[in-house]
Amino acid sequence: MDPTIIARLSEIVGENDISTSPLERTLYGHDAAPIPGLLTRFFKTTPDVIVRPESADEVARILCLASDSKVPVIPRAAASWSLGGVIPVKGGIVLDLIKLNRIREVSRDELWVEVEAGVVWQDLMEQLLEQGLTVLSYPTSAPSSTVGGWVSTGGYGIGSLKYGHIGQQIEALEVVTPGASGSRTDELPRRSLFTGLYNHDPRSEIRSVSKGTANPKMEWFLGTEGQFGVITRVKLRIRKHPDRTAVRGVCATRLQDLADLVGELTGMREVPYCVKVLDSGLMALRRKLRGVDAEDKNLVLAVFDGSAKEVRAATAAFDQIVSQHGLEPIAESLAEAEWEERYYPMRIGRLGPTLLGGETIVPLDQLGPVLSEIRSLQEKYHLEIGTEAHVVSKGWAVVLALYLADERKALRYMTRLAVIRDIVHIGLTHGGKPYGLGLWDAVYVRRRFGRKDLQELKRVKKRLDPNGIMNPGKFFRADTRFGIPIPMPLYATLMNILSLACRFL
Repeated sequence: MDPTIIARLSEIVGENDISTSPLERTLYGHDAAPIPGLLTRFFKTTPDVIVRPESADEVARILCLASDSKVPVIPRAAASWSLGGVIPVKGGIVLDLIKLNRIREVSRDELWVEVEAGVVWQDLMEQLLEQGLTVLSYPTSAPSSTVGGWVSTGGYGIGSLKYGHIGQQIEALEVVTPGASGSRTDELPRRSLFTGLYNHDPRSEIRSVSKGTANPKMEWFLGTEGQFGVITRVKLRIRKHPDRTAVRGVCATRLQDLADLVGELTGMREVPYCVKVLDSGLMALRRKLRGVDAEDKNLVLAVFDGSAKEVRAATAAFDQIVSQHGLEPIAESLAEAEWEERYYPMRIGRLGPTLLGGETIVPLDQLGPVLSEIRSLQEKYHLEIGTEAHVVSKGWAVVLALYLADERKALRYMTRLAVIRDIVHIGLTHGGKPYGLGLWDAVYVRRRFGRKDLQELKRVKKRLDPNGIMNPGKFFRADTRFGIPIPMPLYATLMNILSLACRFL
């Protein structure tokens, strides 16, 4: 990278918030899943520089400079995902948002909170709890995941069944978009959050986006993984902390029995706060981590919260449904212990050395077949696979299947990547879609959004990021460092070869 660019970045954020250290740059070249060494030859995964802005103004100046210089910018939060969404493809600037971590304002009367994008969910929840408040929903990775990261990548998690996607809970966003080259980077006017656009060169804007905004639309920044700009603040609806919470658990040998139960639970008058399925493979891995034996049983956890009266009515209805299905409830103490583990689905990675996984969102009425087919991959590939499914609406569930690998054995590790493709394909064949894209699942972008929505997103990309500096080489298509995209036929052929090899290595 041109030393002049490094110097100007240093002027923007200060010497303490910029790094060109080889070691630090290497650490920023991967996310939750290590990249096989053989693949790093095709991607420049090590950034040229890391910067840590402390304000939207600084972010805007960085994006102006990058747009002028046509240098890639890769927004990064906790990097707790494993799809390559924060991995550079062609080097560039990693924009670490760790210092945008302030809770700006809380309204107890109107029940909303304004936070910067780098605020960690668990920190937010703990501070709200001190005021008798809490969020509507949160990711399973709440101890590390940031607000801006979850808005940008997923938005479905714990509490989504009752309160919906994160997009339904957002009142407003502050987003910095890069614009075309030629924008000024030295002077940006100031204004308070959510009061309109800056009055300066329109090629670089700090935008206030709300549900009523038509241009740009809030939807453009939800789950689009930093393709159009950088989310710097979020205004979220919150709620009073519930008076009571109750957890119920049910075991069954057949996955379809639990899938049928789950479908009925979503139709309850008192909608559960959370319903999730943990298959016997995941239960076995978790018990193996604790050093205890496991039964070959699957588990459904249902969580109810609200007033004491609401919770009593909900748990009584739950018990009646379970009895009608002839299923086996577990002790409340055991159910509560499993609920306490909700933040740590990845903890089985300690059995590793490496944890990999595939994620898909599937129609709820197909949950049974999907879970069964994922389980069949264990025998096909001689792997231990554990699967967790969260019901996120009356019609959909997010399925996460995890398995162990060993990155130290390069060729064998490469073959294990084919299992991720198989997990996604099982979801696709049952009417589902990928939950996210990043770099590794970018070939499925049309299946994720559909032709019409994808065309709109491509038009938005050209307008808001005409120089293509925002998180390039992923999402819309997977690009190598040479600018050559990886077409679906080549991807499919490579995965088929790896799949065959995985069965014998």
